Amino acid sequence: MKTKTTTKIKDHFLTKETFSLVKIKGLDVFQTLPKVDKKSIKKYYKSKDYLSHNSNKSLFSSLYTFVKRLNFYFKYRVLKKASSYKNPLLDFGSGNAYFVSSLNDKGGNAYAYDPFYEQVSNKTIEQQKVFISEAALKTLKFTTVTMWHSLEHVFSYKDTLSLASDILDSKGSLIVACPNYQSYDANYYKEYWAGFDVPRHYWHFSPKGLIEIMAQNGFDYVNKSPMYFDALYVSMLSEQYKKSKLWFFKGLAVGLVSNFVSLFKKNASSYVYVFKKRF
Repeated sequence: MKTKTTTKIKDHFLTKETFSLVKIKGLDVFQTLPKVDKKSIKKYYKSKDYLSHNSNKSLFSSLYTFVKRLNFYFKYRVLKKASSYKNPLLDFGSGNAYFVSSLNDKGGNAYAYDPFYEQVSNKTIEQQKVFISEAALKTLKFTTVTMWHSLEHVFSYKDTLSLASDILDSKGSLIVACPNYQSYDANYYKEYWAGFDVPRHYWHFSPKGLIEIMAQNGFDYVNKSPMYFDALYVSMLSEQYKKSKLWFFKGLAVGLVSNFVSLFKKNASSYVYVFKKRF
């Protein structure tokens, strides 16, 4: 994804519609065009196979559930290093709120926000305990805001980061995880890379690009850590998009290679980043 020319990407997951990735001038960030409006985007999430909102009995769903549980402990360690998990925390774009429910089981003080929670079938907490409107958040304060693969889904990252700044305490922590379009697996799968996930992903970041937009919006970079399980999951899903009969083994192989390469080139499939509110 080093070219500045428009790249055509198909919605392999659901509609098979084709979208364009266009680089934002002066940033290592791409945007998906045409940009689906906030009301219309809901239909692109309505599928029993959208596993952050639903569950089924497929092998891939079982793998997703297993990896999600392992990933929780990784996220938990990142959080404990960045901030006290017992202080008020908002998980922004929480999906089925698994992270929130698991964290609270450990004595955390976490809240969930997801505008699509009403259509989630595999809810982990009661719906009345989840914020579904940004307006409801604006009078609240949190020590930490987490965005586990949700920043790429928001209509305007500037508006979302402004909201995060408003609801965070002074020098609060913002933890963001998102795919890296410069990773080995992204370059390997190209238009089939599941990390693009158009049009549900409005934005596509490199590490440099994400750190730049965060600095522009009042957040200072602290550190980042690779999310190694993401390379395996995304590679397997990409193999399915390619209609590979051996998607599990091929995806596992590519994901392992991607993780190995990232040890030297620092280009992991996904990273989790820790930022601090500047003021």
